[in-house]
Amino acid sequence: MARIKLGFWSLLALMVLFVIACEDADDFNNVIEQISCSDGIQNGEETGVDCGGPCPICLDGLDFSGVFIQQDIAGRPGINTVFNNAGPLQDAFNRSTVSARGTQDFIDGSNNLTFPGVFHENIDQYFVGYTIDEMSVSFGSNILGFDLAGFAEFLATTDALQLAAEGTTTYRNTELWFTGRRLTDDVMDTTLLLLFGGPHGDRFDGVNGPMLISDGVGLGDRVFSSDFPHLEAPLTE
Repeated sequence: MARIKLGFWSLLALMVLFVIACEDADDFNNVIEQISCSDGIQNGEETGVDCGGPCPICLDGLDFSGVFIQQDIAGRPGINTVFNNAGPLQDAFNRSTVSARGTQDFIDGSNNLTFPGVFHENIDQYFVGYTIDEMSVSFGSNILGFDLAGFAEFLATTDALQLAAEGTTTYRNTELWFTGRRLTDDVMDTTLLLLFGGPHGDRFDGVNGPMLISDGVGLGDRVFSSDFPHLEAPLTE
């Protein structure tokens, strides 16, 4: 009888230890779930996807769960607007990936178009009617050495803001081009220079032909901070 009692109490003790161990394991798993704030799913004590509870606070009114469709791309200012002059093409350009723009076809009526092809046609049209010394002028080449086809390809397939991991960040600084963008960079003048300036950048400068290489809008007296958020100092009375 003593042996039976001892076996019973031993079995009971093992069962208690097993339950405690399982609870501890569940607690450990819960901790693992709760500290994962970058797995793309709502778990643990999160109140949203990777936010709330032990994770960063959720943004009110915004739900980042599910699958999203790209609607816009942070490209160079004015490129899509100026060189894609049709709404459906502009929308398609915004939704495209940079790597696919050179080969992907877009149907426009009865024509099969690619973005470099559209850019090529529009750039050619921008020179219709412009003359220097009463002689008609075409694109020819620009200060970067691109001919019309090369420039159209360049604009269409590289329209994304590059980032210089090391070195100078600038949209254009003497011989350095497109390593990023500072708020003080005149991006529109840079685009106009490449479009109308010719091989030396002095064509259509207001003396040699009409002024087409600048929009005439500068920084004025605006002074931007060199630190984020790069805003001007607040106005004081």
